Amino acid sequence: MTYRHFNNESTRSSVLRAVANTENEAAWQRLFDLYAGFVFSIARSKGLNAADADDIVQIVFADLARNLPGFRYDRGKGRFRAWLSSLVRWRVNDRLRSGMRDRNLKASYLEEAKAGAGNPADAAFEEREWQAAALEEALRRIKPDVRPEHYAAFVASAVEGQDTETVARLYGITGDNLYQIRRRLSAKLRATVGQVLEEMDAPPRIQ
Repeated sequence: MTYRHFNNESTRSSVLRAVANTENEAAWQRLFDLYAGFVFSIARSKGLNAADADDIVQIVFADLARNLPGFRYDRGKGRFRAWLSSLVRWRVNDRLRSGMRDRNLKASYLEEAKAGAGNPADAAFEEREWQAAALEEALRRIKPDVRPEHYAAFVASAVEGQDTETVARLYGITGDNLYQIRRRLSAKLRATVGQVLEEMDAPPRIQ
């Protein structure tokens, strides 16, 4: 898996200007970091280009701004991911209906939308993207606590799958040093991914 955290600063700024105030800006920042990459990936998977998918991120966060204040998550009614995924698909559908130029793409997606959200392939893709979003947010969180060259070597080796010899040569470390870096940071990353997944499954209350 390539480390490709969604980090569009203009989108982040637009979202925060639209939904945040001095009392809840930190909470909205956290929500953006948790979910923006997932929303972007789902929109792209439905055939939208990067600019349109970026618009979907902003639209979905505007929807969240209207719905999350006072929102009470009930795990018994299903995962928050399912609710969020449905919202993204609906907004993609809306974008396609409102004038996307590629008629074949539009027809294909609208036909798929009629089939509902129970498509096993969609569910499998969304699970992978949810896990990827958690991994990327966990990497973002551990990065400040790690020496830059160790972090870069770890991502190249453990996340992107480059071979040990190449990574060691590129970052001027021995194979043994790389092993120790991977062992230490892998444990830290696993624990952080677990924390992030718990947060993603139970969105914070925003007043």
